[in-house]
Amino acid sequence: MSGPILSKEHDKRWMKFAIALSEKSQGLSSENPNVGCVVVDSDGNLCGSGFTQPGGRPHAEIEALKDAGKKAKGGILYVTLEPCSHYGQTPPCVKAIIHAGIKRVVIAIIDPDKRVNGSGINQLKQAGLEVEVGLMRGEAIKYIPSFLVRNSFLLNDKTSNKKKRPYITVKVAHSLDGFVSKGIGLGGKISNQVSDAFTHDLRSRVDAILISYQTAKIDNPLLNVRIHELEHPTERIILDKNLALDKLSNLVKTSDIHPLTIVTKDKPKDKHWIHDKIVNNQIRLLIMKKNYNLEAIFNALLEQGFGHILVEPGPRLLKSLFSEKLVNEFFEVISKKKLIKGYSIGVSAKAVEFTPPSSFVLVKQFNLGNDIIKFWKV
Repeated sequence: MSGPILSKEHDKRWMKFAIALSEKSQGLSSENPNVGCVVVDSDGNLCGSGFTQPGGRPHAEIEALKDAGKKAKGGILYVTLEPCSHYGQTPPCVKAIIHAGIKRVVIAIIDPDKRVNGSGINQLKQAGLEVEVGLMRGEAIKYIPSFLVRNSFLLNDKTSNKKKRPYITVKVAHSLDGFVSKGIGLGGKISNQVSDAFTHDLRSRVDAILISYQTAKIDNPLLNVRIHELEHPTERIILDKNLALDKLSNLVKTSDIHPLTIVTKDKPKDKHWIHDKIVNNQIRLLIMKKNYNLEAIFNALLEQGFGHILVEPGPRLLKSLFSEKLVNEFFEVISKKKLIKGYSIGVSAKAVEFTPPSSFVLVKQFNLGNDIIKFWKV
């Protein structure tokens, strides 16, 4: 039996709402996908909505059906990812959808998880529900890269997951004359408060934030999320080949609150200060003894469960990321300030006008206060 018949425009409207809901749990759903779900009643009116809750449970479909209650019977369910069909820590969402009396299900993306991957769709069809797949798939994919990459899903990028690495977002702030910093301990904040909030929002949407030892040394950052209600323990990752990070750095001092992983080449010496932090589970080491290079490091980080990483690089790391074609998308924050001297975005000590590689397209440009934000994508 078919559910209520709505126009394609109405279908797109409700799926767009579901996609917006999925964004609410981006970076908060642990290893589970961040999904959005909308339920429309038999008259075509909104009666329920939900998204994956922090930690990954309850799932979006359960939240939306709970919100809809009895009004769900005979209605349509719009969901950004195929409903789960297997028993895990909770019963499958497919059973809840069938039990609620939903007549039609519209799905944006087929779940690449081997435990699902079409079986949820088949179970819904076998139960007599009408199922449509693929509506606004391209839009939905944009908000769920971490889960999709972890499950070896190709994201239609030239830097896809063929080599099994995380989805890499890069964010760099620089002055109008091309400098990223004045130098060690010299301060000189580049971006404004609104742009800072934008950065914290980006941080809240990823599995981890990564910087080099050099950036840690120069900026001594906290590298956490400092926006009320978005605060959560996003992993911080430092590329520190020789374990030179200062034990008095902000990163180390806050490692009891915010997770910290250090990627290094060798095991620490017996009397190194880091041993106490490792014993107390405040710092984790990822030792890359044989292949200390970016591609191998990213492969290892993906195996650790980091499917979407925000890199906030200095000039040298930025150059390496681009030259090795490891970047999926790039946010450039341009301040109208001039620093005159310092560390240039172009690696050299001279100020330069920065342009990403020719494979990148400028997708969007907008202003945040006096700062200009450019969003580039492969």
